[in-house]
Amino acid sequence: MKDDLNLIRDIERYLEGDMSEQERSAFDALRRKDAVVDAEVARHQLFLQQFSDFGRRQQLQENLKRIHSAIDMDRLREAVSPEEAPVSGKVISFRRRVFTGVAAAACIAIVASLSTIAWTQHNARRSTNAQYEDVRRVLSNIQRSQNAIINDINSKNHAPLNPGTYGGTGFAISTKGYLVTNYHVIKGADSMYVQNSKGEFFKAISVMEDISSDLAILKISDSTFKGQPLPYSIQPQKVQLGEEVFTLGFPRDEVVYGKGYISAQTGFNGDTVAYQVSIPVNPGNSGGPLINNKGEVIGVISGKQTTADGIAFAVKSAHLKRLLEEIPKEKLNRKEWSNHNYLEAMSRQDQISKLQDFVYMVKVYNSH
Repeated sequence: MKDDLNLIRDIERYLEGDMSEQERSAFDALRRKDAVVDAEVARHQLFLQQFSDFGRRQQLQENLKRIHSAIDMDRLREAVSPEEAPVSGKVISFRRRVFTGVAAAACIAIVASLSTIAWTQHNARRSTNAQYEDVRRVLSNIQRSQNAIINDINSKNHAPLNPGTYGGTGFAISTKGYLVTNYHVIKGADSMYVQNSKGEFFKAISVMEDISSDLAILKISDSTFKGQPLPYSIQPQKVQLGEEVFTLGFPRDEVVYGKGYISAQTGFNGDTVAYQVSIPVNPGNSGGPLINNKGEVIGVISGKQTTADGIAFAVKSAHLKRLLEEIPKEKLNRKEWSNHNYLEAMSRQDQISKLQDFVYMVKVYNSH
């Protein structure tokens, strides 16, 4: 395969139309033959489109500035009749007349300004009232070195070159590659990959989503994936206030352990779907398992309270159980996720060591 610099240079020439007909035909053949090259062309095309969109937004802002500076307020006032003056709670109506170019531009500017003000006020209200925050992780879009790109191209079980848009955590619920994470982690995904503790990546698809409980079931679709029996079970029963719990997740590029306790039987604003947990979570913890001292999964980390440190929320495992029961038995047998728990007699360190093989980093790719 061509080295990375030549490949990127050829992609740019291909997209800019600088290739001869013969070169373009050869490159089209390469795209059909090599899926990695084809994917890189698509990503490069998206990258250029984003730059183009940014340029158009900048030009629009400049145009609006020129419109504002050209507004003739006296002529604008003449366009509104005295009897049609603004009334609280009603929309201002304009006389049916032919506006001059400046007056029409002024109206556009006013609409744009009012929209901006409304958007700003809406965000301000959200900022004031919002205390709940999901804990998915925004991934870096900084391109890696050329050597890293070459390594990715030549290696198997690696994610695409683009580092992704959002990240979270997921954990296994069967030996057949089924995982659970939060719905908000994968919302709007064009594609998804999961990474295990060994650094291997596998392509995944969403097979079931439940917005009401903020849960999603994923399925690893790579034929190279080989599952192993789960050492834990899902415990759908009500837990006790003050019960000690812990979680594993990916707020960083390596798994992170967090310890705490159940601090309330309901979630944010009394949400009965979730528990309130006193446990430190950060962006990337979304979708991680909440586990009791016995090693049983009792919930799924979903968010945190922004106005207080150490207050998190987890969807109760009863809702996860309900979702799993909706999957046809021929695809996911109940025994897969309701098996015997093997972690109870282990020390916490051994529990964590065993669990790491079943907790995954989720990487989501989308164009939004």
